[in-house]
Amino acid sequence: MRALARILAATLLLVAAPAAMAQAQEQKALDAYAREVWTTRDGLPHNQVNSIAQTPEGYLWFATWEGVVRYNGQEFRSFGRNNVPALQDSGIRAVSVGPTGSLVVSTSRGGVSVLRGEEWTTYTTKQGLAQDETFAAIEDRNGRIWVASESRGVTRLDPEGATLFNTGNGLGSDVGYAIVEDGSGAIWTATGLGVARIEGDRVQNFSIDAGLPAGAVFSLALAPDGQLYVGTEEGLYKGRGGRFEPVGAGFPAVAVASLQVDQQGSLWIGTVSRGLFRLGDRGLEHFDVSDGLPNNRVASLFADREGSLWVGTNAGLMRFADTPFVTIDSHQGLADDYVRALLQTREGEILIGTSRGMDRWRDEQVTNSPELSAHSVLSIAQDQAGDIWMGTYSTGLLRWRDGVLLEQMTAGDGLPANQVRAVHESRDGTLWIGTSRGLLRRKDGTSLVLGEKDGLPREFVLSLFEASDDSLWVGTSNGAGRIRGDEITAVDLSAMDGAQDVFGMHEDPDGTLWFATDRGLVRRLRSGELSIVGGRQGLPVDAVFQVVVDSYGNFWLSSNAGVVYIRRDDMEAVANGTGDRLDYQQFAEADGMGSAQCNGGAGPAALRATDGSIWVATAKGVAVVQPDQLPRYQLAPPPVVIEGLRVDDASTSATGSLVLPPGTRKLELDYVSLSYRTPEQIRYRYRLEGFDNGWVERNTRRNAQYTNLPPGQYRFQVSAAQRGSGWSPETASVNFEIQPRFYQRAWFLPVAGSLLALFLYSLYRARVNQLKAREAQLSRIVDDRTRALSEKNGELELKNETIRKQSEVFELLSRTDALTGLPNRRSMDEGLARAYQDAVANDQPLCFGLLDIDHFKRINDGYSHDVGDEALRRVARAMIKQVAKHPVAGWTTEQRVARWGGEEFALLFPGAGPDEAAAVAEQLRAAIEAIDCSDFAAGLKITASIGLCERTGLGHHERLVTHADERLYEAKRAGRNRVSR
Repeated sequence: MRALARILAATLLLVAAPAAMAQAQEQKALDAYAREVWTTRDGLPHNQVNSIAQTPEGYLWFATWEGVVRYNGQEFRSFGRNNVPALQDSGIRAVSVGPTGSLVVSTSRGGVSVLRGEEWTTYTTKQGLAQDETFAAIEDRNGRIWVASESRGVTRLDPEGATLFNTGNGLGSDVGYAIVEDGSGAIWTATGLGVARIEGDRVQNFSIDAGLPAGAVFSLALAPDGQLYVGTEEGLYKGRGGRFEPVGAGFPAVAVASLQVDQQGSLWIGTVSRGLFRLGDRGLEHFDVSDGLPNNRVASLFADREGSLWVGTNAGLMRFADTPFVTIDSHQGLADDYVRALLQTREGEILIGTSRGMDRWRDEQVTNSPELSAHSVLSIAQDQAGDIWMGTYSTGLLRWRDGVLLEQMTAGDGLPANQVRAVHESRDGTLWIGTSRGLLRRKDGTSLVLGEKDGLPREFVLSLFEASDDSLWVGTSNGAGRIRGDEITAVDLSAMDGAQDVFGMHEDPDGTLWFATDRGLVRRLRSGELSIVGGRQGLPVDAVFQVVVDSYGNFWLSSNAGVVYIRRDDMEAVANGTGDRLDYQQFAEADGMGSAQCNGGAGPAALRATDGSIWVATAKGVAVVQPDQLPRYQLAPPPVVIEGLRVDDASTSATGSLVLPPGTRKLELDYVSLSYRTPEQIRYRYRLEGFDNGWVERNTRRNAQYTNLPPGQYRFQVSAAQRGSGWSPETASVNFEIQPRFYQRAWFLPVAGSLLALFLYSLYRARVNQLKAREAQLSRIVDDRTRALSEKNGELELKNETIRKQSEVFELLSRTDALTGLPNRRSMDEGLARAYQDAVANDQPLCFGLLDIDHFKRINDGYSHDVGDEALRRVARAMIKQVAKHPVAGWTTEQRVARWGGEEFALLFPGAGPDEAAAVAEQLRAAIEAIDCSDFAAGLKITASIGLCERTGLGHHERLVTHADERLYEAKRAGRNRVSR
């Protein structure tokens, strides 16, 4: 069947290779989609996914035998009878979403439950259902619930009551498998004996007489044009006007369990035992376990709003995503997935060098070369005669043409080494062969080996490139060499952040050269001036294996972390030193690459084909992208939802306006963007109006935490940005108010002051009256009374001083973290601003750091929140102790440390350069690692990661925070328990 499907698809292809490749980018084959699988190992409660739906806010819902599961792109959350009292059964057969956004859940023996907002409502036989055992249910456009039962027909629930449809009043069978509503509002039901249509209270049955086969119908799907697809026990049928016929197209007579029409109008067909089919512009395509499907029983299909197709099977969940990249690997016929070299011949073929020889790609077909299967190909070139030269890993140099191996040259024949990583024939007919032990020049029957003695920077040759001025550039493991005639000039790149390995090269029309190196992309102007665009300039990778410039002059860089796309203007600006931020897009497995590990050190490892497509050699096939098609994959800024809100570690609802009690200590908010294409590349930012001065960018982190917020009214907002898009204009928000204690209320100080003034005035009046009454005795007792008055004045001054100190204490509390005793984020923000202004005014260094306790969630979850609190206090004490060892004039120890929020702390280094700050940070990291936790959590080991940033080049103190956060994220990615700067 798979062979038949491939033949049918092949008939749609054009003959010309460039046109075929362009078509492949616009209309992909089924096995060219990016695929991902989830099972119980990834969080699903059960591997069989019976049904799939998506609610308006973007959540995906899966029906399983262990509850209905909500997925947000990051994690699964199960709802069943054990955690949702309204759900009377955890065996879920189907889910659907009504016009109002309600989630309708059909259970195996607990009736139907409907989720409206955050409220569940359950309907059973007590509410009028014919049977609690249900197969499917929907909400129609009028808000009525239709339920197909296991053996008692169909029930319609509306405010007036329940209406039953069964064999007693016209239904052809009491067994109902599926139910849909068509454009006219009529209800179609898949039954045990064909299809039934219910309009109002009238029932029409369609079975053998209407063209359907005898027996059960398991699935239904409506096309946009109103055509009804019917999945039966004996294959797939289509119907219109009450007449049905087989779909044809070579579809087998197998039971069809699920159907889905996607956004392009293609029909996806899930079978009971033959896997997945797609009927579309390419004809009938087939995909089963041999292609990577978890199981050949496809119970459910669903097309989400981003255009991805979800497939629920008996052994897990699979997603097909139409992504920018197409991967060509062993599934398409490559002899081996490990690809090292690529070349497009003058005839238009793409040659693919792998660990098992060389394959040819033409007209979307792979042709193997069995005669080369014993050779691991590293490099490929075509000479002027049309012969193909291939460098290998251990068998020397090969010359091949039209399926015949014409020549093999090894070290015994004069090669410097059998490992040939680069080969090139220059315009004058000279053949250049780059090996691991030198460069061989072969011309007019004579050979010459060139090495370090001749001026090359190193004999390990990685790449060769002929420039427009006919000079040959040689990329080695220690810089580049330039050969002009018999003169060899070494180009040292070590000043470019220590660059050494030159993996590939590209020349602009004006003669500018770009070197792909182990430290980024190095630019060499015609004048010889060098500049670098690497990690320090914002490039997300260190090593760049190949640089390819597309038809519009933009850059595509291959690396160990995928392919990086950078617009020409952005690259030039950073290389010129006029751009402070490098904007880029990074592509990996989620974008259709079989592997994000691109190969280099041989090649060419990437190329631009004649049709403009970019081809990249990877560890799992060839990744191909058509730059012209990129706009169709630019997703809109994704929506965000606030999933959880915890107040002093107690969960509460995040809807409506919240009023929090006085003394609220900690507030935590969880948020997520409901985008599923590349959720790992979604960035977040948030702000708390009434506290934060501006937006706080958190990269991919999905949690915000605030501690010891002062009383007041606040609004928390969060938005997201997808790769290649700006920040979403829509934000998720929650409003809340923290009530003040009585002494924090606005009236307290005025009232207290008024009472004090009244008291003092009363004392004064009493004293004056007393003095007038005893005026005659004033001369005798004036000294005593004067002393008493002085004492009273002292008492009043003492009380005034007490009130002033209490005010200072209250102010201190608003700037202090109650748990650790450290200053809080507000206090550190003010200190950082002051330190930044002083550093700028006095031209002094300033460093800022963020410290994050590694795996802190595991401490809370694995031990307790009390243990977590003690861990925070221990870390705080360690910070005070270590920072105190390094006094700074004009700054106390407490002014240089703070609790930033949650498990994060802040460090301020006034007057300290990067090296000094890094040394103190490393001492602190070691001190934290040495904390003895045995007295409160046996076996607990605390470590921390620290990100440091220096103020140089930063125009505002808040940029220090952003850069320190990025360094902290780098420390986390590098393995945690380290200092990154």
